[in-house]
Amino acid sequence: KTNGWTRAIAKNGIHLQEAWPFNFTEEGVFVKFDYFPDPPQGDIYKYSNGRIRVTTPDDRDLFLDIGNPPVDFTGYEQYLPPNVFYFTTDDQFEETGSDLFEYPVWKGQELLLTKGSTDPVCGSVPPFAEEGDAPIIGKLPSGEWIQWTPTILLEDNGPSINAAAQDMTSNVLSDGGGESVIQTGEKMKCSNVARSFINEDTCFLSTESTACSSSEPVDEVVIPMNTSNIIAFYDLADKYVYAIRGLVMEDLGEHACEKTLSRWEVKPSTTCSDPTPLASATTAALENAITSSSDSNEFIKDVTRTLSCANSDIITAKINIQIQVDSDCYEHVHPDHYNVYDFSGWVTKHPGGEYNIQKWAQGWEGHEGWYLNYPFDGDATRNIPEHPMSRWYNKAVAPNVVNVARLGDSIAFRDLPNDLKTDAVAEYFGAVAQSVPDGSGVIVCGSMGEVSNDPALPETFDVNSNEYVVTRDDELENQKQVVWMEVALTAQDQLRQRMAWALNQIVTTVPANIDGLAFTEIYTNYYDIFVKNAFNNYRDILAETSWSPLMAEHLSYLKSKSHAYVYQDTNKLVSRADENFAREVMQLFSIGLIVLNDDGTPALDPLTGNPLETYTNEDIESLARAWTGFERVGTRSNYEDEKTGTTDNRLDPMRIIPDWRDPFPKSNLNGGFIGDGYVLCKDLPAKSFLKVGAGYRLLGAKSSPELMKDPTFFADDANGILRVDLDQASSLYQRLYNEGNYELFVELENDLDCTPNTIECEVDTVRVVKIGSVYYEFVERPCVQMPFYDNAKQIHSRWNELRGHMCANPDLAHAREACCREDRYREVRDGKIEFNVTYLYEGERMTYGTAKNRCVEYGQDLCFYEEIEAVPIDDRERKGYHWTNRDCSINVKVNGEGYVAIVHDAMQTYKDNIPWHVEEENTLNWFRVFWDNGTYPGDSEENTCGDNDCKTLSDGSCLCKTTVTESVVFSSLVDISKEDVISQLFIGALGPQNGSTATNMTDGLRAHTIGGNVDGNTVFEVHDKGRIMFLKNLKSTVGLEGWAMLPQIYEAESATISNALVSNETETATGGLYVEARYGDDTTYIEWEVEVPSAGMHAVSLRYGNDYSPRPLRVITNTQEITRQLENPNPLKSFENVGNPPGTLPLQRCGGDCDGDADCDIGLFCMQLKGGEEVPGCSGSRNNWDYCADINDFDYGFTLLPTGGWTNDWFYSKPLEVNLTAGTNIVRVQFPPLYTEGPNIDHLKIEGLTTSISTSSFRNPPHFMNFIIDNFQRQRKSMGEQTLRDAQYETDAVLDHYFYQNNVAPFLCTRVMQRFSFSNPSPRFVSSCVEAFRTGLYTSGSETFGSGEYGSLEAMLASILLDREATEDAIVSDPSHGSVREPMLKVTNLMRSMEYETSMPDIVVGNPIQATYNVKLW
Repeated sequence: KTNGWTRAIAKNGIHLQEAWPFNFTEEGVFVKFDYFPDPPQGDIYKYSNGRIRVTTPDDRDLFLDIGNPPVDFTGYEQYLPPNVFYFTTDDQFEETGSDLFEYPVWKGQELLLTKGSTDPVCGSVPPFAEEGDAPIIGKLPSGEWIQWTPTILLEDNGPSINAAAQDMTSNVLSDGGGESVIQTGEKMKCSNVARSFINEDTCFLSTESTACSSSEPVDEVVIPMNTSNIIAFYDLADKYVYAIRGLVMEDLGEHACEKTLSRWEVKPSTTCSDPTPLASATTAALENAITSSSDSNEFIKDVTRTLSCANSDIITAKINIQIQVDSDCYEHVHPDHYNVYDFSGWVTKHPGGEYNIQKWAQGWEGHEGWYLNYPFDGDATRNIPEHPMSRWYNKAVAPNVVNVARLGDSIAFRDLPNDLKTDAVAEYFGAVAQSVPDGSGVIVCGSMGEVSNDPALPETFDVNSNEYVVTRDDELENQKQVVWMEVALTAQDQLRQRMAWALNQIVTTVPANIDGLAFTEIYTNYYDIFVKNAFNNYRDILAETSWSPLMAEHLSYLKSKSHAYVYQDTNKLVSRADENFAREVMQLFSIGLIVLNDDGTPALDPLTGNPLETYTNEDIESLARAWTGFERVGTRSNYEDEKTGTTDNRLDPMRIIPDWRDPFPKSNLNGGFIGDGYVLCKDLPAKSFLKVGAGYRLLGAKSSPELMKDPTFFADDANGILRVDLDQASSLYQRLYNEGNYELFVELENDLDCTPNTIECEVDTVRVVKIGSVYYEFVERPCVQMPFYDNAKQIHSRWNELRGHMCANPDLAHAREACCREDRYREVRDGKIEFNVTYLYEGERMTYGTAKNRCVEYGQDLCFYEEIEAVPIDDRERKGYHWTNRDCSINVKVNGEGYVAIVHDAMQTYKDNIPWHVEEENTLNWFRVFWDNGTYPGDSEENTCGDNDCKTLSDGSCLCKTTVTESVVFSSLVDISKEDVISQLFIGALGPQNGSTATNMTDGLRAHTIGGNVDGNTVFEVHDKGRIMFLKNLKSTVGLEGWAMLPQIYEAESATISNALVSNETETATGGLYVEARYGDDTTYIEWEVEVPSAGMHAVSLRYGNDYSPRPLRVITNTQEITRQLENPNPLKSFENVGNPPGTLPLQRCGGDCDGDADCDIGLFCMQLKGGEEVPGCSGSRNNWDYCADINDFDYGFTLLPTGGWTNDWFYSKPLEVNLTAGTNIVRVQFPPLYTEGPNIDHLKIEGLTTSISTSSFRNPPHFMNFIIDNFQRQRKSMGEQTLRDAQYETDAVLDHYFYQNNVAPFLCTRVMQRFSFSNPSPRFVSSCVEAFRTGLYTSGSETFGSGEYGSLEAMLASILLDREATEDAIVSDPSHGSVREPMLKVTNLMRSMEYETSMPDIVVGNPIQATYNVKLW
């Protein structure tokens, strides 16, 4: 039987040729056939009938020389399966054979039904064969029985590599393979290929009802690593995922006081059962480390110790410290304690057997299934031996044991190990992309060269899969060589194949470096890159190979992540981008190791005479950061693969996960930066989505963007999603609609006007627009940002306790509105965004100015809110990053090597609010800049941080303030060369400004001036290597500034306090304590002794909390009260004792009685009076009422606005400039007369005013990626601005940077010449080739070759093969003219010259189908 169905019948019983070690009984003996049989082989192989292996009841493996037993149901028809064909003489068969095995099969063993069958049973046969199906049997007219053998059928799903442009979509599956998905009950995957720049021409909009989407997982879905989800990985992915416990610390080096980082298990609201006796210094050091940790994990806390312990406590007996911190008990544990791992790789290697790892997940003895206890001491009752910790350290490494996360943390789906990213896991956790209704429109794409097989031909090749494979690995590994050799010997396009081989030797991958040696298609597909582009452009080869998953795996940049991402995601783990590809793409694929002259000779250093190097280690480190973020796409159908996960596809081009991409500036090989020459994003025209060059990418019926990110919540119309549904009369609608002929990509040919009274006129930008029944995604043109700029505004995420307080450029649409008035405490608590009022589509981004205008029109303004409330439905997903009215400064860290890191000086309202990648102490995102005068703070003992009035940080780096200036570079057009412009201008322009006049200068250079003036409006037009660049005559420079006195913090609880209490009811006060001054009188004050090094003006500010109306405080320095100079003060006004009758609201300034802020007119708040306090700006007699006041009328030193809370919402007051004397000063804050309520006060901050004594400056470096990152803290998702679009733009810019290097042409020419057997080409020969490569043209006689574009391989190859050094006999026969050929070429040339043909008989004469076999055992 096979799968329970009768397969063969021993009509004459079983006759044993020798005694077996067991007896056949009436009940029968079951013999398991473990492997598919070999076919009969006749006399050419020692197993004449065919080998088959069986497993006997006593678990012995035996081999039978029985082959595939004959099929014969004659007389036993009752055992036939349901589906039987009775063939007639009209059915035509051919004898065929199979080359799947290393020998031919006997004649008559395989038959091919050439024209199908009309038997009625066809209607009952399943469309696809599956494991467990009943066999399909046929009976020939001769009475012989045959069994149908399933055959793999691959489908055409793309054009051939030689297809014409008009035929690119003709062979693509019209529904993406959706019908097959349905017919197989989703056992097959969709064959729709992920859309990319490589296959864009094969894509089209399919409205077939069965069309399926090529969908990547929703990477940002957050998975809480809790016990139930750990168990789910076993249920869904069949993986053994556990948290580890029971690990032991044995060495003194693991003591919490011997290492900086340590892990502690948290036992909340618990008194320690066995607290470790510790010296006071140790207690203080550990308490400080624990309380200052920002780790929010509920089970464990990883902490950093900065204080020293007492030596007496550093003993092995005190490694497992228990310490009480407030109400919680903390126990020091192993650094891997409660880490969650995938132990699946260790299962088969476990010395104690697989079951002892598997059983826990399987619920052994009622175990919960989510953790493993490491058996350090063993268990004698269960026969578990002791496990020394060395086993953990030596064996618990990938691929045996793969780290997932910490118990209690959350992990984004994108960061799961690949083996856990299965379809079932993605579906369970909601990481599945948006589906669309049947027939509503799906973008379907194919893959070039993905053509069908012919099942009528002999089965020469096998495919690897996740099912059982009968072909041996060594044969599978050899298939790709067989394919290549057959093509090399027989292809008609020999020159193309020869060029492809040469290119493949240059841009190479090594199968041994790839986890897929037994595959064929992935390698032939990679090789086809060179076949397809053999005569195209080398830029295409650089791009396609760089995006190849094989290249990424071979050179290890697959899954390379930025330091910023790893540091934030893995609790401050320090990492670096993988540098392998960044080095090899230069050394091997583009520019080589040494600088070459155009004739191929080395360029020499004039001082040393040594060859100049093309790049340095610093260049590798910088450019490696541009190769972060690459990940494979998900598997699909119709190609060879053994994986089924969402990131296992080794065939199709990769994708980029934007969050993994390093966002910071990257220096290039020319002393500049990647992004030089690109237009600044802030220079794009207003409403750029309506301007010429704006791009729109067809999404079909899917509303979620692909190049930007929106919450999946937006994809479901059931959530009441507000979309950009364009008016049909609008010009943009008409251009995209195109009479119903939707184009895959639309680029606006001219500027369009917005349609009055529509959304187009109201928004700064759009994301996705609806056109009829389909959607288009707006694709902004490539542009760059500057990381340093003045007048920054602070943004933060929807709740001010989250990490997300940072600076943003107010001129860019990078955040959303948040409407509230800063003087109204109820509004500050809940800033508002309102559906179709303050925002006009979901996720709308706007500039600071637009956000402010929207809120003013709403009757409010921008403020610094505590939390965002969405109206009318407070859905979390509708919120993101929002503008505040707070100014923000961008500082810079400078390390000892002159590298810099960006620091956002944003106000922190809680604790740990600033994302670590731009936070003062945490950011380690160093990048190279080029200092204008060669010096920088900290570069020597004579030029320290302090010498520049900069702050010295704990790591020794300098923190400085910055200022940005723009300056004109050229003031005259006299004696300016193209090289001058390229080397000194770096800011791109969209084109000449209106009204400018062109002046032709040197070859390839033109200046566009206005009124003949060479100034900041001048634009230079440069033609270079086929490119046209427009460059602004401006340079942006970052100058360094410092502080006359570095910021100093004076804690309130350490000051002299009158009539106020010290409280510890918070974790967010900087010293753990604060002064509660909510209630008091004019005797309530806090007084500090402040030391300043020199007399002068200083800025004083207060960190405070106030969950009520604005409250003033007097500021007195050295007995002198300091008042604030009012800006545009209101004239003094008499009280208006109106009362509060209907019809009198809103009350005007100085009007009363108000019950709340809503009773007051716009710009006023209701001042809640408690005891006769002064109402600023008002005078005269009044009742004991509450009055409407203007915050701008307060002239006390500090006017303390509402913060949204008393103890967890801290603001800094607006700085007050005071004149202090050198030495000790007294600074007091005090309640004004008659005031009985005030704020909670955390500390006083004093700093000197900004100084500009530093002479250091550097050019402002451009960058593509935004710094506003996704925030998933506490599962409160806020989408950032890092997009796939910008990551792709940056990748293109990096590839262009390599491609347009002067060294590419001579380097590539010499390499190709050598591979065409010109071992030592002359300098003249190389120069000719270089000229052809750069001009894209080569003329020989009357024929011209090439595309006319820089990088043309056709022109380059023609210049090699048609040059006189290749064609003149005298030169070729010259013994000094090298012509070494590689061994593989010699072999193939020999075989071709001998007219070798592969020949193997399809069939061998032997026994007919029906035969009697003897069984031989061995």
